[in-house]
Amino acid sequence: MTLPTPFPRWRAQVLAARSERWRPERDRAFWARHAAEYDHNMPPLPQTVAWLRARLTGLESLLDVGAGTGRLLLPLADVAARVTALDPSPHMLEQLRGKHPPGHVQVREQCLAQAAADPGLPPHDAVLVAWALAYEPELETALRRLLTLTRRDLYLLEDDGEGSPHVRLRREARDQTPPRRATLLAEALAALGLPCERCTIPEELTLTFPSTAALLEYCRLLPPEAETLRCLAPFLTPCGEGWRYRWTFAVHVLHVPLGGRA
Repeated sequence: MTLPTPFPRWRAQVLAARSERWRPERDRAFWARHAAEYDHNMPPLPQTVAWLRARLTGLESLLDVGAGTGRLLLPLADVAARVTALDPSPHMLEQLRGKHPPGHVQVREQCLAQAAADPGLPPHDAVLVAWALAYEPELETALRRLLTLTRRDLYLLEDDGEGSPHVRLRREARDQTPPRRATLLAEALAALGLPCERCTIPEELTLTFPSTAALLEYCRLLPPEAETLRCLAPFLTPCGEGWRYRWTFAVHVLHVPLGGRA
């Protein structure tokens, strides 16, 4: 049996999301609720930043599509003389501006479609897209728009279905197939005839919870409590009356070298 091209598979996966965040108004509402807590729940990615820095240093310009609070952009802001942070959420960009980015960082409240059609936004040497395509149903259109903004190097960062331990538990309980976004992105780039170098970067995350109830609330897991703690036991360390929750995960980077196009 021949699988359909990656684009309809990607679209079906996006439209199946219960949150319906592929609807722009739903996505904006999501970030309006969660922007202030985003950095607390999603700490820096030191290994990924180091990997990117080694490849970006010395560029004239860098564009971060879906920059959000600047979690990746700000640690990399000194690699280029001109840096642009692009995001459609005013609440996420409010968090970024609150960190007082350097003067050479331009912040633009735009979605990808608006940016690609904006004559005031020229192509940048490198374009960084970290988890910003997850709710974009028209992947082929999005990739072609990204190409219009990229002069030399396109970097796509994604997950590939591994998920955190508690997300895996939720999927098992619901008999859900994990999304393989990095693999589908690689297939999509191949379908467009684009070269792609894939790298997997290990990272780790540690969170502390004052009680079991707080841990279960964060993980969105319901009792039986004993079964949940048994399944998460390899990742938990007692911490007072609560828990320290630590796991490792992989960041998948797809690098598209475009060879200094004019």
